[in-house]
Formats: sequence, C-alpha cells, structure tokens
Amino acid sequence: MTTVWTKLLVLSFVAAVVFCACPNNWSHYEDKCFFLSRDNETFADSLKLCEVIGRQYGRSASLATVDDAKTQEFLTDLMIKINSDGMYIGLNDLVEEGTFHWVANGRQATYLNWGPGQPNNRWGNENCVAIRFDAPNGFNYSWTDDPCTVPTTYICEMVAANIGNLLG
Repeated sequence: MTTVWTKLLVLSFVAAVVFCACPNNWSHYEDKCFFLSRDNETFADSLKLCEVIGRQYGRSASLATVDDAKTQEFLTDLMIKINSDGMYIGLNDLVEEGTFHWVANGRQATYLNWGPGQPNNRWGNENCVAIRFDAPNGFNYSWTDDPCTVPTTYICEMVAANIGNLLG
C-alpha cells in the first residue's frame, strides 16, 4: 500500500510541476506566463494572435497587462535578453482619447510608465501603447503611444495553469 501512495505522491508532484510551468518559449512570472513575439504585427493582429496562441494551450491569452513596477521590470529584462527595442502591450485609448484601458480586463490603467512627453497622440492617431527603448530620445523601456497600425512585436500574457483547479 505504501508503494501505491508513494507513486501517487510522485505523480501529483510531477503533475504540479508540469501544469504550473509555462509552455516552452513562455516566461513565468508570479501567476502569469509571458510570450515575446519575434514577428511584427498591428495592434489588432497582435491581440488576435495572442488569443489564438492561448487557445492552443486551452487558456485565454491577450496582450500583456503591466499593472505594477515589478511586472514592468520583469518584461524589461526579457526585452533586454532578446535585444528588443519595442513591443506592444495591451493598453490603448481607442474608446476615449487620453483614458487608457487594458484589453484583457477592460480596467483603466492605474500604473503608468510613460516616456518623455508621452502620451502625446502625435498626428491625432496614436492610441496603442508599446514599451520602447530609444536611449537618444529618453526611452529606457518606458511607454509610448503609437499608431495601432504600425507593425511592431508584441507581448502575450496568459494565466499559469493551476493544478488545484485541474484536479477539482
């Protein structure tokens, strides 16, 4: 009987490790998994692709929500590792100019990390937000509002699977 319980315990541990880890090429942070794309897409196409990728894992995925400084720092470190100078996140002011909401949950942003002079809605059509590195212009992985139609790499986010929920 002890052998059966030992095997069940080992199986539970392995299942917890497998289901709590993020998929390959995703980075785990707190209760989330993040994927940094290498492809340039418009904001709308980035959002659709995140959703499609999430469904492949049986989960809901969206463009990343960066709602605190620690998440910002984590994503900055990932961007530095892949030498990225800009990526869409899931923030925009498409509904009301100057009022920024997250696409994943519809909430208004409370944490903000704007770069110099941002958001500026230059030319009246900058409604989607990207994390940008452009040292000569003072952007040290800070945020800028960009036109939503400019192809840019992007960051997807999904909740890490919880083994407790899977076992009922």
